[in-house]
Amino acid sequence: MVVALDSAPYLLKNERTELTDNRSDNERNILNLIRQHKALPKATLSKLTGLSAQSATVIIKKLEASGLVKPLAPIKGGIGQPKIPFGLNPEGAFGIGLKVGRRNYEMTLIDLEGNVRATRYESVSYPTTAGFLTFASNAFHEIVKSLNDIQRQRIRGVGVAMPFAIWNWPIETGAPEATLAQWQQFDIKSELERVLSLPVFVKNDTAAACSAEMTFGNSQQWENYLYVFVGTFLGGAVVINNSLLSGRTGNAGAIGSLPFFEGQERKQLINQSSLYLLEQSLNTKGEQGKKVYDSTSPWHFHEASIIEWVSGAAKGLAHAAQCAMSLLDLDGVIVDGAIPPEIKESLIVQTQEAMFALDMRGIASTSICSGTVGANAQSIGSAILPLLANYY
Repeated sequence: MVVALDSAPYLLKNERTELTDNRSDNERNILNLIRQHKALPKATLSKLTGLSAQSATVIIKKLEASGLVKPLAPIKGGIGQPKIPFGLNPEGAFGIGLKVGRRNYEMTLIDLEGNVRATRYESVSYPTTAGFLTFASNAFHEIVKSLNDIQRQRIRGVGVAMPFAIWNWPIETGAPEATLAQWQQFDIKSELERVLSLPVFVKNDTAAACSAEMTFGNSQQWENYLYVFVGTFLGGAVVINNSLLSGRTGNAGAIGSLPFFEGQERKQLINQSSLYLLEQSLNTKGEQGKKVYDSTSPWHFHEASIIEWVSGAAKGLAHAAQCAMSLLDLDGVIVDGAIPPEIKESLIVQTQEAMFALDMRGIASTSICSGTVGANAQSIGSAILPLLANYY
């Protein structure tokens, strides 16, 4: 018997997106090495790629002529002529990202180095397809208006980060079922390409955040890890051999849907370790629960509720880490989220402590580390999608 998938059509489609500046494998390899090391001279690039000095020089000249790399200050002190390292030219290309959140929309413009150049944000009670398209159009034209002609020509596309099958959580999202159901048949890629006239790349929101961590973070240099993003809901992604594991439906690592038992009560992990839970707790105490989504500011409200939430969330994350380690024997777990840095650090410490309380016999011990991209990882991850598609 074949069971129909309750999946997200925008993630299942295998349509090939036309790239605006598709590069060869050797060019991508050199760009990736320069991105990883910040700057490298031709001789080092030749050695690392296995290309001849002449081939490496030809490729670097081509990339320089295209405005993607630029020579930096010479390195003096060695034997012979000073070595000239090459770095990425931040003005060489741009990516635009769109995040569909359960409480907001966000558009981000990044350059080739990953610097955030502009953002637009809108809070909503819940996401709608019509509201999202209106925001996308208005925010896009505001951002593009601030760029010069050359910069506009170097926008390589729009990446979209959105929750997987958002229509399954009308109660938690606080939206009418009929409104959320519109997302199930909404062809977000085609609609955005029609409105914005640029190639569109769509990814699960936590997978997009993980792409940002892989590109700009992972200071531990792990090759295999579970990535966790704590937001309105709870999401996960899995990296194996330095590659993001997509899975059959583009939703690998969906730890928020793991069962979690607390006494006789069984629930999904999203109802244990997500901000939605804290929001609801604050609402019942007469507080404005939506304040938890002001992630860049310290939380100065109902300290007892925050302490209780961190403790409970940590137990849930420890359970997810145990499950991941038992299946995949990973290097560790990276935790990030739309929460203030001091809350994130407390959550990580308590998650590690909760791991010690679990029966880990037969499973290797693991480290829980902080993500380096931060609260905007989903937005930055969406913006990097067109750059990854063209250059890395």
